[in-house]
Amino acid sequence: MGSAEGSPRFSVFNGVKIIPSTPEVLMADINTAIANLEYVRATAHLDSPSSSLLKNTNSDANVTPQFDVKMADEAYKAGCAALAAGKLDEALHSLNLSLSKCPPDKTSAVAKLQSLISLTSQQLHKSPN
Repeated sequence: MGSAEGSPRFSVFNGVKIIPSTPEVLMADINTAIANLEYVRATAHLDSPSSSLLKNTNSDANVTPQFDVKMADEAYKAGCAALAAGKLDEALHSLNLSLSKCPPDKTSAVAKLQSLISLTSQQLHKSPN
């Protein structure tokens, strides 16, 4: 009844390749995984037949790229400037725009944006209006 029988024992760590060194790294990995999952689900939804009606209403002239690195970068810079100026509403809007235009394969940028959005939201809810 031990490892002497030769059968492998089950462990919750089976399949775990790397254990994150800090809770922050773990949370960043979780946020990245969630963002990737949301991206896959959103893409699947956009490709579904029910969304074809929406696609048919758009003309080719009005179609903008789903992800735009330049627009994401400009929105990020605007969000940082708004944060520095203390304009939390404007910063949150710009950071959300940046996140929506950021390609999901840029996991570091996505995680950074999600963190900034979370911190900005917390500050916005704490600030007396």
